[in-house]
Amino acid sequence: MLRYIRKFTKSAVFLLLISVTACKDDFVEVNNPGALSTSNYPGSINDLQQLLTGLYATQHSGGLYGHNLLGKAIGCWDHTVDLSWQGTATWIALAQNNTQPNDGFLFETWRDTWKGVQRANTLLTSIEAYRPKSLPAEQAALNEIKGQAQFLRAWYYYYLISIWGESFIINGQGGEKLGVPIITEAASGLDQTQVPRATVKEVWDFIISDLKSAETLLAGKTWTALNEKHKVSTWAVKGFLGKAYVYTQDWNNAKTYLKDVIDNSGKSLEPFDVYKDMFNGKNEFNSESLFEVNLNSDMTTWGAGDVSAGSSIGMVLAPTYVGDNGSAAASAWSNVFPHAKNIARFGFNEGHYFKPGTTQANATNVDPEYVARSLKVRQDKTVDPRLWVSCQQPYVDSMIVAGKKRAISHYLDITEINMEAWSFRKFVNLTGAESEINMNNPSNFYWLRLADVYLLYAETLLNSGDNATALEYINKVKRRAYSYPVDGASPVDYQTLADKTEATDPVLGNDPLKYERWAEFFGEGNWWFDVRRWQIGDKEASYYQRVRGGAIEWAPTDYAQPIPVQELNANTKITQNPGY
Repeated sequence: MLRYIRKFTKSAVFLLLISVTACKDDFVEVNNPGALSTSNYPGSINDLQQLLTGLYATQHSGGLYGHNLLGKAIGCWDHTVDLSWQGTATWIALAQNNTQPNDGFLFETWRDTWKGVQRANTLLTSIEAYRPKSLPAEQAALNEIKGQAQFLRAWYYYYLISIWGESFIINGQGGEKLGVPIITEAASGLDQTQVPRATVKEVWDFIISDLKSAETLLAGKTWTALNEKHKVSTWAVKGFLGKAYVYTQDWNNAKTYLKDVIDNSGKSLEPFDVYKDMFNGKNEFNSESLFEVNLNSDMTTWGAGDVSAGSSIGMVLAPTYVGDNGSAAASAWSNVFPHAKNIARFGFNEGHYFKPGTTQANATNVDPEYVARSLKVRQDKTVDPRLWVSCQQPYVDSMIVAGKKRAISHYLDITEINMEAWSFRKFVNLTGAESEINMNNPSNFYWLRLADVYLLYAETLLNSGDNATALEYINKVKRRAYSYPVDGASPVDYQTLADKTEATDPVLGNDPLKYERWAEFFGEGNWWFDVRRWQIGDKEASYYQRVRGGAIEWAPTDYAQPIPVQELNANTKITQNPGY
């Protein structure tokens, strides 16, 4: 869990022993007045703000939104992605729902999520250490910092329990299963790193407790300054509470909090023309955003770490384009592409872009009739428009590379000529290659937005007996996707909760709520958690069947990922999830 703490502690003790045994009477001791210690740090509100900045930055550590989370974790488990890169066996296993306890990507996510918990605990301890010497005028600022720290600790625990918890709470069952350790203080010794797993219910209760405290401390708080818009607001807290209550099937509390956000936050869905580009560094902190993982381009270093201001997830998702010779060229690492079956799920059924009989993926072999049909269905909106918000279509869409417009290609290294090998669009650089921004993409990740609240609210109403209002909120989300006014009936409205969707598969074909959550948040990292809590992993595996590296190997224990072997070696009180 916190093996890095153990290593740090050992090193610190070792250095202390050296300094003690090496001292002699004639050795001149020099105290460093600038050294940090608990006696002089934190010494001001600014010191606490620095710790808070580090806590926010941990969200884009390499194991989280800095690099791994979408293309090397969640996106593999729910088959948002398939792999062009076939050189890492454990990565292929992730995509086959066969995650290995020794998977390095998984360990990095575990490590960095716990790093967030540790930093939250350090900040919360520091706040109370500073409080006795603080001024009366500083109390409001202290409470705001504490509220943000508790929200963020809950945020990190959300990922820990949702990825590694043995179960979700479903129909009142599963709360007694194993969750993750609950740690509320920064470890000061090895014994404090030896912590057993709490139950699933205990962890969710802890998350909700932190959020309830944050709700009080941040009551009425919004942030308007440009350098503060990323901070946790009162509506972010209420929205997160609503989501937590949905995830624990506490429908009464979920309804209260989600309705409060809908009625009183002042948030509204953005028009489609704004929505379609807001995942690519434009239109951030907009009218539907409740909480974003804030990123900025940082040309001094590359992404994949909390010392950087950006993310290198775009390096993994990067599109490929038509090079000068007509063949595919990588715009970055270009490791993953949308699983081919996702294209059909959006309702696209216009055949393939290469002419029949094509044996080489080259722009000279593109079928012009396919391009014409594709442009027409896009214009007529007979295919879900969110397909092109999420993905880039080969030989129809384009990107900019070194200032030159280039067509998107059949994805690099995909030797299966007839496979729908599109490129991702969300969270990639549309105005250049990722290397042109130092592998440091500045596009914010929308962690909670009003469309999510609408669909969570619809789910809550479905479980509370108000099907008519539930259908209306599902339709609000769909209307925006098709550029209709959100609050009035439209030609694309679902007429029932079992109406036909754009998908044709048994999972989503006649379930508007599930389809809208899948289509609206495609590529944003939400779907895996829906798959888990709805227990549809086996059905999804049957739909996708295989990835390029082999057949999907689904088992009921695949919902919970394995505790990394490094943690099992470091923490003697932790136990492995079943099936590993």
